[in-house]
Amino acid sequence: MSTSGRQWRRAGLLVLAMLVLAALASRYLSPLRQATGFVVPSAAEAKKAEAAFASALAGNDTQLPPGLVAVRQEGYRVLGEKAGQCGGQGTYLLREPPALPLAIVAPHRGSDRHTGTIAASLFDESPAAAAAWNSAPRRANAGCPAGDPTRHPTHHLTAFSLAFAAAYPQGRVVQLHGFDGARRTSRAAQLADIILSQGTRTPAPSLYDLADCLSRRLHPWRVRVFPGDVDELGALENRQGQALAAAGFTGFAHIELSREVREALVADGAQRAVFGRCLATGVTSAR
Repeated sequence: MSTSGRQWRRAGLLVLAMLVLAALASRYLSPLRQATGFVVPSAAEAKKAEAAFASALAGNDTQLPPGLVAVRQEGYRVLGEKAGQCGGQGTYLLREPPALPLAIVAPHRGSDRHTGTIAASLFDESPAAAAAWNSAPRRANAGCPAGDPTRHPTHHLTAFSLAFAAAYPQGRVVQLHGFDGARRTSRAAQLADIILSQGTRTPAPSLYDLADCLSRRLHPWRVRVFPGDVDELGALENRQGQALAAAGFTGFAHIELSREVREALVADGAQRAVFGRCLATGVTSAR
């Protein structure tokens, strides 16, 4: 087969995989265009939301975060906003126990292309305990409110992250993001395929263990860790990372994926499975 033929075949497989996985993601997620606002809770409301998420993670749906309702599906529960009342408070999936203490989060689905679909696929294909997504677009467009949950310390995503960390202190909260190497300023970032960080300049050993797994198992993808390997995309302004660090939780992993990696994780189930197994590196259910 010629080079052009292989390229066309790869493009066709990618489109097919995208359609299949998009259908999967639609089981969990509403279109971002349905957002009607972006709610930022007060500090007091955030504490109540954190307690409600803790209760939900323990299997109790009688106390829910403000603005969210629970829908039980086979094997998991969906915590999301009522139809027509989307205020950007997020969508959260909680798997019934037993489950792997791993939370897979795509806080910028839509703007970070494919991350929402990848998160949905990883949740569906693994025993991960939870997953979460934004429910309003990151950037405003005509008639569609927007907001960035990673920039608000009182957003429901922060409350969820803190409650998950308290429930699973030896677990991991992963945020999937996307980056464009052509827009980076350093050569190290331009050449990277995956950039890991924890929102601090002193990441925990567990982050290096994750990087080692990804480097070994997904070679030749170039995996870099902030700040030792690269001094960009360190998540230093990420409010969930800051809150988790303040709580003493060392299992936060902020993962930036290049476009090529995101497309590969959509198109190749085997690579996606390896990626998911690496996310579980060092994760235990010990409390």
